Amino acid sequence: MHPPTLQEIGNYFERSCVDNSVKIKLNEILECVFILKAYPMEKNLQQIELLRQAITINNDRVAGYQKAIELVQEQHLRELQNLFQQYADQSAEFIAQLNSLLEQLGGEQVDGTKFSGKIFRIWMDVKTSLSTSTMQAVLELCEKGEDEFKNSYKQIHELAAVQHYTDLATLLIHQLSVHQAAHEHIKVLRDQQS
Repeated sequence: MHPPTLQEIGNYFERSCVDNSVKIKLNEILECVFILKAYPMEKNLQQIELLRQAITINNDRVAGYQKAIELVQEQHLRELQNLFQQYADQSAEFIAQLNSLLEQLGGEQVDGTKFSGKIFRIWMDVKTSLSTSTMQAVLELCEKGEDEFKNSYKQIHELAAVQHYTDLATLLIHQLSVHQAAHEHIKVLRDQQS
């Protein structure tokens, strides 16, 4: 036997109550119970959506660095290949942390990237083929990708903080601070090529 639903409870009391004012109060109580039960679910759905956005931007970062590795591999720039792999691995670790929180909330993992990220990776091919220095072009593109990552993460963090999703906001700010070192390093390398 299953526990009674709110509808079944309401029907039982409606049949049992003779006084109409009692029926009205009972309906108000049941509506409040329903709203309170639904609120955490909606809050989880909002938090899950923010997590999915953060995972997607990390998927884009991984795909971007994999594309960058491919581009510098043709030029035999081993040091950049290793660095780009390190940053792709960093985002893979971010994804694992985000997925852990996502699973706690009952969300499903995200594997895709944004359409704009796909277009950006095509642009990476075009720009590097037209550039006189593949290394400089790739570093400029990576720095632009890091800017996009930072801006997206800040927006997601602000929404998480406003909604009081403490665990998510704390995780995002930690990941953003770790990312900042990578971003600064890419900037320094880019500026050295200028």
